[in-house]
Amino acid sequence: MSTLNEDIVRNIVVTANKPIVFRRFVNTWPLSSWSVEKWTTIFGNKEIPFRCMKKDFRSDEPCWERRCEAKSMTFKQFIDNLDTSEEWMYFDYKYVHKWFVSEDELYKDISWKDFGFPNKGASDTTLWIGSKGSHTPAHQDTYGVNIVAQLYGKKRWILFPPETGGLKPTRVPYEESSIYSELNFHCPSDLEQFTHLTGARVVDLTAGDALVVPRAWWHYVQNMDPLNISLNTWLPHEKDTSTQVSEALIKIFVAQICKDLPEDTAKLLINPNEDDISVTPLVVLFLQLEMVAKSYLDNRRKTRRAKRQKTCEENQSTTESGELNIEALIQNECNKLEVPPPITGEQLVDMIRQNLREYVNFERPLHDDEIDGSTSSLCLTKALIDAFTQSNVIDIVKENLFARLS
Repeated sequence: MSTLNEDIVRNIVVTANKPIVFRRFVNTWPLSSWSVEKWTTIFGNKEIPFRCMKKDFRSDEPCWERRCEAKSMTFKQFIDNLDTSEEWMYFDYKYVHKWFVSEDELYKDISWKDFGFPNKGASDTTLWIGSKGSHTPAHQDTYGVNIVAQLYGKKRWILFPPETGGLKPTRVPYEESSIYSELNFHCPSDLEQFTHLTGARVVDLTAGDALVVPRAWWHYVQNMDPLNISLNTWLPHEKDTSTQVSEALIKIFVAQICKDLPEDTAKLLINPNEDDISVTPLVVLFLQLEMVAKSYLDNRRKTRRAKRQKTCEENQSTTESGELNIEALIQNECNKLEVPPPITGEQLVDMIRQNLREYVNFERPLHDDEIDGSTSSLCLTKALIDAFTQSNVIDIVKENLFARLS
C-alpha cells in the first residue's frame, strides 16, 4: 500500500532505521491549533520550573543542566518575559501526568492513536515548552524509539546515525539512558571540532509536524521561534532488555564513585534528576540489576525457543516488507513523509556560526566558567567513568555476568 493508515504508520515507527518526518500529520490534533491565550488558560496560575541560561553563554562545553538556573513562574509570566529576557528558558522533559490530572483538557486531548498506539496517552507523554535559543545538548537515548509532535513554533533537529564518530560521547554528567556529546552545538568557542563531523541530517519542525527518531540516533534540538511547544513519547525497542542491564551496571559504578566524593563534587558528575544516586543503598542497586538481568535472560530464552520453532523467518520477512513500504510511502507525495536531508560539515558549521552571530557578544570577555567548564576540575574522575562505561567494556562485563547467571 502507498497511502497511510494507523497500521502502516505503526509499522513505519517500529521499523524505520532513519528519522522520518510526518509533515502536518498532527495538524488535526486540537492542541496544534491552540493559541497562546489558550495555553495560558490551560496552565492558569500554576508555577512551573524553567531551566534558564544567559543567551550569550559561550563555551566549548555544552550548557549542562547543572549550569542552568531554575526559575519558577506561571506560563503567563513566561510569555510576558519572552521579549525582554536576557536568558533562554526551557520547561523541558516534564511528564504531563505530574502537572495535570485526567480531568484537565490537555490530559484528555493527548493520544498517540494516529501513530498506531491507541493505548499511549498523557501518562506516557512529556511536555516541552521553550523560548528562542533554548536547547537540549547533543545526546543519544539508549532506550526505545522517540516520537515527537510539534504543537507550536519551530524546532530544529540536528541528527546523526548511532555509529557517528567525532561526537566525543560521555557519561558525565550521568543520567540513566542518556549518552551526551561533549560538543557544544549552541555557541561553542571553537568551530574547528565540527568541521570533520559527517552524517548529519537536519530538519525544522513546525506546528502540526511529527518526527520519529529511531533508537540510538544522536540529536541536538534547539527552539527557533520565540515560543515553542512540543510533546513526545517513547516506545520500547527489542534491544531495551539488554540495554537495561548495561544501564544498571553503569549506575552501580557511578553511584559508588559518588558516595565517596564531597557532595558538591559529586553533583558535577550527575544530572539533577539523579541527585539521589549517591544515597541509594547498594542493595537496591543490586536488586535493580537482578531484575533487569532476569528479564533479559528470560527474553533470550524465549527468543531461542522461537528460533527453534522456525518463526524467525516470518518475523524477518515482515520487517523487510515494512522497510520496503517505507520507501514507497515516502515517494508518495500525498503522504507528506520525508527523511531529513543530509548536510555537509561546512553547512553544519554555518548553522552553528549563525547561532554565534545571533546570540554572542564577542566584545565581552569570556567568564571563568565559560573558559574552564563545570567538569574541567574532574578530569581523572570523568575519564575513569567514561573508560569503564564505554560500550565495549560494559559488553564484556555483561557477557561474563550472563555466563555466570545462565
